[in-house]
Amino acid sequence: MAQNKSQVFYNEKRQPLQLGALIKSGGAGSVYHLASQPGSVAKIYHDSIDKALYQRKIQAMLQHVPDIPPIAVAKTSLVQLAWPTSPLLNTRGEFVGFVMPELDVKLSIELEYILQSRQAEAAKLPDGIGVKVSLATNLCTLVAALHQQQHRIIDMKPVNLRFYRESLYVALLDCDGFSIQDGGERFPAGQFTAEYLAPEFQKTGKVPENQEEWQDRFALAVILFQLLNFGLHPYSGRPQSSKMATDLPGRIAAGCYAYGLTANKLMAPAPASMHTLLPNELRLMFDRAFGPLAASRPSAREWASVLRPYALPAQKKIVVCKTNKRHQHFAGLACPECTRKKQIQEALRAARSAKRQAPPRQVAPAYVPPPRPAPTPLPKLTMPAFVPGVALHTVFAVLLPLVFAWLFSQFASVTSLQIGLSTFLSMPWKDQWFMGVMSIIYCSIALVLVLVFKWAFSSIVRSKP
Repeated sequence: MAQNKSQVFYNEKRQPLQLGALIKSGGAGSVYHLASQPGSVAKIYHDSIDKALYQRKIQAMLQHVPDIPPIAVAKTSLVQLAWPTSPLLNTRGEFVGFVMPELDVKLSIELEYILQSRQAEAAKLPDGIGVKVSLATNLCTLVAALHQQQHRIIDMKPVNLRFYRESLYVALLDCDGFSIQDGGERFPAGQFTAEYLAPEFQKTGKVPENQEEWQDRFALAVILFQLLNFGLHPYSGRPQSSKMATDLPGRIAAGCYAYGLTANKLMAPAPASMHTLLPNELRLMFDRAFGPLAASRPSAREWASVLRPYALPAQKKIVVCKTNKRHQHFAGLACPECTRKKQIQEALRAARSAKRQAPPRQVAPAYVPPPRPAPTPLPKLTMPAFVPGVALHTVFAVLLPLVFAWLFSQFASVTSLQIGLSTFLSMPWKDQWFMGVMSIIYCSIALVLVLVFKWAFSSIVRSKP
């Protein structure tokens, strides 16, 4: 939630602090300039954050500060670590955030931009293996200082790292998201990125407290490999099996590091990789970092000691390319940029040659649907097939009620319906017998007529024209 600039906050010495403009807002809180304290910024946590937990964590960070002071370069103080310098309190004395030094974002840029040559050129960054080795050395020195205080970064990746364009010093932001050690209590990190998560944690997605340094060592090695090999991830490449995972986390979990001194049976190197032009000393370090034993991964301090001689011009372990003065390469090895450019040109020529030699493409004839058969005409209704049947049924349906009425009148005239019961009983037995037989005959005829009428009427209903 945005804060009112007129609202006053206080540091731990109860000195008032006036907020300035909003710099950015993230998942945990918002960062503001401090109008009353230039060179510092304030991070204010959102209301949904557990402030009691973060208050204890910030207090632990204030008690265990890494030995990474700002560096003075040309009268400018370069901040390498945005570490808390004081808790931030509201007017009621409640903890709401912290104060930290301001990192100059105009002089620095994300490490992501220098990994690939095109991005570096677009951002007008110095590009070359010498620059990248210097960045790698400075990054390892920074991480080693953090580890000395038993702090861990966990979510270490290029987009979370910045470096100064001129001096090549590296800076770390969002330090309150690190895993912080305070005596017997550890405040864990809040998140991680799967593409930089060590193999042993890929399935569970959790980093145990006693193994957090193995995670930092793995993520650091991935970033160093990307710096020294044109941005390629160490687990990218060409799968040698259709069953191989296509995503980086799946390949990390399967141990598919394709750039070791010993070939990987599951994964072949990417064609654009220049890992063979790295010194064996560095390749052995990468083999350890991406090998099966987490405890064998080189520490940040070990990486720094191995890389530092390459970063010193006096050691002459990196020399200028004789073909292109803008390129650099490791002494005794070919220029990776020239080699890569040559590979790309050869691949393009091979593709053009294959296209010229390819037989003309056979174009399939257009699909022509088969002619549809003529519809079979329905049989025409004829007079013998239709009219006589319906007419006959209609005649029966009309005449039968009339015949039935006539029979009923005859039956009534000859039976006892028109005389009383006493008169019928006083008649001779012959007349009684005659009237009984006639009644049975008339009733039978009536029943037959009813059935015939029903059949005729049903036939008319079921008839279809």
